[in-house]
Amino acid sequence: MENSDIPISDPTPDLAPTAKRILGAAQRVLSRDGFRALTFAAIAKEAGENPALIRYHFGSKAGLISMLVDAVLYQEAVELIETLSAQPPGEARRSALFELHRRMAQDVSGYDEFYELIPNLLRDPELKPKLRELMTWYRALDAWALAADVGEVGMRDADARDADARELRPLSMLTVAVLDGVALQVEADPGLDVGPAYELWESLVLRFLEERDREAGRP
Repeated sequence: MENSDIPISDPTPDLAPTAKRILGAAQRVLSRDGFRALTFAAIAKEAGENPALIRYHFGSKAGLISMLVDAVLYQEAVELIETLSAQPPGEARRSALFELHRRMAQDVSGYDEFYELIPNLLRDPELKPKLRELMTWYRALDAWALAADVGEVGMRDADARDADARELRPLSMLTVAVLDGVALQVEADPGLDVGPAYELWESLVLRFLEERDREAGRP
């Protein structure tokens, strides 16, 4: 899987200036006051716009929140991909992924908006597909970073890349679960030392990948 295959995109380039102001206002309201405060009235007041313009540009509250999720996570996604892409596939990229996971789990403040959004995305049938898209993206990113050479143009044919992605999917699911689970514990207990837990997790992942590479005849 190549970087461009990961399903996440910048939601803002095609938005009108008014819509961008509304989206920025919604993010400020979310960050400052939480999900329950995301009413058309509060967002319109923050943006200095008529509430009717929110429906005009986004169709519904679900449409606005779906766009908001992309806006909140897009820059982080770009930084993750750029950081990992700067490393050659294999050991270096895997080490970079582990370090990113460790840093993200310990960055409690960076999860505030995420924790505000997730429970509400789960409860709303209109928004649940957005959460599924987000989780798909994280699993795809981890599978790509953990693979030996998937994503390097010309190195593997499409069938081989797809097979590798399928084989790594269970591991990427667990990797995402570890990140989210540890981050939740740090949110509840900011002084928690996650270092030993991550060292154990990394050793288990590397052991699995080493055995997998050896069986595949990779150096």
